[in-house]
Amino acid sequence: MAVENSQSESKDNSKLLALLLLIGAGVLGLLYLSSEDGKKTVSEISAKVRSEKYEKAVNSHLMVTNENLNMQRQRMEIENAKLTQDFNSTKAQAAYQPQQGGVDLSSDSKAEDIAKELGRGPRQETFENPNDVIQKELFNKQQEEEYTRAYKEEYARQFVENARRGGYDVRLDDNFKVISVRPLRGQGQPIGDGMSDALQ
Repeated sequence: MAVENSQSESKDNSKLLALLLLIGAGVLGLLYLSSEDGKKTVSEISAKVRSEKYEKAVNSHLMVTNENLNMQRQRMEIENAKLTQDFNSTKAQAAYQPQQGGVDLSSDSKAEDIAKELGRGPRQETFENPNDVIQKELFNKQQEEEYTRAYKEEYARQFVENARRGGYDVRLDDNFKVISVRPLRGQGQPIGDGMSDALQ
């Protein structure tokens, strides 16, 4: 029985030892967890304090920016109000009215005075009826056509003469277009020689 007793005591002791070890492990686990919770709370507290500082800084910056924007908006509203008051208070200016005498556009040149004395100044014609005006316009048109025709004839004559000096026989039609050109034999001189003779 003593053996049984010792065996049961050793079983009880081993159970007790296992129980003590289990309790010790539990206590150590709790201590470890409580120490980690302490560390977390310190780091969490410092992070929380930092985030609160950042939030305060951001909030103050946002408030300052919002105040600046409001001030700028109010300043623009005041300036616009001043401008609209100035615009509404302006009055229309009087339209330009020319002087009673008008502008003197005559010139004081000696050439005009001499032309007037010789009777060559500007014509002062007065027409009494529309027929005279029409007749004057027809006459002026006829005079212009005669002048143009005479100018073209003289130009064509000089052209043919210069060509003949250059050794060519040129023929023109009634509209002063070249009909034919043929070289003259034995009489051809360079155009430059004929011109230089005329200049000397």
